[in-house]
Amino acid sequence: MQKLSLLMFALLILGCGTETPMESLVEEPPPVVMEEQPIGHPLIAEGTVTHGEVNVDPKPLNRSGFHFLFKESFLSYWVQLREKDGEHINGWDFAEVDRSSETDLLFIRPTGDSLDYDTEYEIVISVYNDDCELIEIVIQFRTKPQRLGVKGAEPVIQERPPVVPSGERFRFDPALPELVAGDVFDGEDNVDPALLNEIGIQFDFNENINRYRIDLQTEDGASLGWLPHGLVKNDMGRRIQITPVEGAPLLEFDTTYKIAIFVEDRGCWTSEFTIVFRTKQNP
Repeated sequence: MQKLSLLMFALLILGCGTETPMESLVEEPPPVVMEEQPIGHPLIAEGTVTHGEVNVDPKPLNRSGFHFLFKESFLSYWVQLREKDGEHINGWDFAEVDRSSETDLLFIRPTGDSLDYDTEYEIVISVYNDDCELIEIVIQFRTKPQRLGVKGAEPVIQERPPVVPSGERFRFDPALPELVAGDVFDGEDNVDPALLNEIGIQFDFNENINRYRIDLQTEDGASLGWLPHGLVKNDMGRRIQITPVEGAPLLEFDTTYKIAIFVEDRGCWTSEFTIVFRTKQNP
């Protein structure tokens, strides 16, 4: 009986030693969302933030604002800063521009609400280039979390094609170009053709003209072929001109002519004029 008891005790000890231990429950870590490489814009050489950037510190932005250096100059612009859900950030839609002959440096100054931590924002910069084409640049970024030492997967900011608006609300200059002076005026009937054949015809406007088209025509609309031809850039400020070219017909005495004018200011507003005049009789 004693041997049987010892045998059973030994089996119990062996059984305890071979029992499979219970494994501890280990939770799987949350999936890590990889950050996309921030996306630069072809028109921007450098900027305070880049589209798709995350973990942006809002403190220096609230203190100094943003700057964006453009690779080329532009005529006019409009800037908006808003949360990604569309809520406008007050006081951040005023921008200053340092202009040069080739590039523009745009500043967005903080004058109102501050940027928050752990928030997605977007900057919408709408510019008119030298050809008066509206270009909308959308830069989305996310500020970093405020709590230090807390690590978490940052959401990926997806690229989205911007919606190009009509552009009317992006123009700071609401005034159309106005004709204020010229070598001839509409309805004039005693114009000396000799002087105009020698120096050409000039017109002045109330503001700088970006591009223009001007054509000297006969009464029935046939062009005399004076220069310039077509739509051209203007480098004379508020003045435009048309001049005779070798081989082109000159103005004759006692003849009716008309001048068709199209002008575009630096805010991309346009005006058209038709000047009808008659030269004086041959003395």
